Amino acid sequence: MSKPAVLLIGGLDPQGCAGIIADSQTVTAHGCHPVPLVTCLTEQTQAGLSHLGALEVSEFINQYQACVADFDIAAIKVGLIPSLEIAQAVLTILKQQDVPVIWDPVLASTSGGVTVSSDVQHFLLEQLLPEITLLTPNMIELAQLIQWSQSAKQQNQTQATETLLKAGLNACLVKGGHGDSQWATDYFTDHNSDFYCYADKQVQSVRGTGCVLASSIASNMALKHDIRDAIVLAKAYLTRGIRDAWQLGPYHVISHSSADFELHDIPKLTYLEHLVGQQFNFPSCPQRLGIYAVVDSSDWVKKLVEEGIKTIQLRIKNASEQQKYSEIKQAISYCDSSVAFFVNDYWQAAIEHNAYGVHLGQEDLHDAKLIEIEQAGLRLGVSTHSYWELARALAINPSYIALGPVFETTSKIMPWVPQGVERVEQWTWLLGGVYPLVAIGGIDQHRAEQLHKTGVGSVAMISAITKAEDYKQATRDLLQLWR
Repeated sequence: MSKPAVLLIGGLDPQGCAGIIADSQTVTAHGCHPVPLVTCLTEQTQAGLSHLGALEVSEFINQYQACVADFDIAAIKVGLIPSLEIAQAVLTILKQQDVPVIWDPVLASTSGGVTVSSDVQHFLLEQLLPEITLLTPNMIELAQLIQWSQSAKQQNQTQATETLLKAGLNACLVKGGHGDSQWATDYFTDHNSDFYCYADKQVQSVRGTGCVLASSIASNMALKHDIRDAIVLAKAYLTRGIRDAWQLGPYHVISHSSADFELHDIPKLTYLEHLVGQQFNFPSCPQRLGIYAVVDSSDWVKKLVEEGIKTIQLRIKNASEQQKYSEIKQAISYCDSSVAFFVNDYWQAAIEHNAYGVHLGQEDLHDAKLIEIEQAGLRLGVSTHSYWELARALAINPSYIALGPVFETTSKIMPWVPQGVERVEQWTWLLGGVYPLVAIGGIDQHRAEQLHKTGVGSVAMISAITKAEDYKQATRDLLQLWR
């Protein structure tokens, strides 16, 4: 199986802690092949950057021709651009390559010293931005890049990134790891959405974090991950790398590893800045919710309770508010304390009728009053279809997490590629004993048998029960499997 090639355009750090060497280590750890294209031979130590050492543009172009002679490039990461001539050559390269481009705008060393000249910065702002898939500046780089006037310094990061988007940029991730907060919070925005991705700030200061984050995002996009997933996975990679960083001379240096990261490496995600760090405490669920029936009427709730199903979700669509409330009330009357009865979406009715819990999709997390659900003592289940949605769920700290669709499903139109059995097994390990995992989507008796072997604690069943020729026998077979 061939590895995706990632073109790395940047400077050489003679101490090997940052720049194109750190990029190459990151790309290799992601299972991709690094293709290094050096822009400059820097001179830098812990005292700062003393010399940029830009290559002659002819040398740079010859390097590029060698880089792409035998490889198809799957993604590009751009770092230090030392001169106007190199900047112009980089622009030509990006116009030739129709792949994701991640630019970490290194304009100076964090330890001080020489900076990139203003004419280069102006060219990058005016010409390079439209070719960039994602820009990853820290706040200092963001301010330098747009060359704020004294009065513009009062702009916040939202206003600053809007300036860049108007200038042609596709998306921006502002790194907040150097801020004063207890959280390392990055702010993402594009022309359609924005969010805050945050993790606990770690004590030790580490060289090369910006390089590693950007090259990790590039690697994940080379592996065909959605940009939001790529950001979350890269943040997890960086968090683990900092946690396991090792001492080398005066520095801590990121530890690169291809091993699976752990749950506490995954960042959390929210759409509102004031919710960064807010913690919910929903009641827990059993780790093994077992056969989880999802039905559309109180009649089905009654029939399945009689057959011994202990976890049921009522999901009603295309009915009036009065009908929905009536069905929920009736369904709850069929469930004693041994049945975990969840209401899909209609959290107000679930609170009013004292249901066991509520299940919400990602789109419903915007509108539901989570504090009211928490204060009412209801459990909360959340649907996820990707790593960035997992990060969103972790910020809420739900009672269980549902992953789907595992297989192709006809119960609803889904824009997501099926997750597959391997992903279920991976997430079962990842969530460990912290969050119960429910596999959902396209699961029948045979597929339930496959999933049982992964160790997942629950499978959501819809048509496999309600459309079975003999629902009683189908239910008995599934319950026997999941004992």
